Amino acid sequence: MDRSKLPHLQGRRFDVETLQYDALRLARQADKGPTFLRHHGRIAYVVMTEDIFDQLWPDQRRAWSVDEMPLHILQLLEQSLQDGLSSRPEDSDI
Repeated sequence: MDRSKLPHLQGRRFDVETLQYDALRLARQADKGPTFLRHHGRIAYVVMTEDIFDQLWPDQRRAWSVDEMPLHILQLLEQSLQDGLSSRPEDSDI
């Protein structure tokens, strides 16, 4: 059986109980790779950014929460507009 090519887990583990103080540090560390998040001293969650999650589990059928949907739709719109503009031949007459 082949090992998966997951990014390495980050060293520092954050606690849910002190998350209000460490949220920014957790976000920065999760941007580099998956990060442990403990609850009552035990690892309860693995935090990762959406980009890393999409690389690990690409699934177009994934459901988005109601809170995430407007942001996700906006990102898809911006990406499609950029793709459309970059594929369009340049007109020097404009």
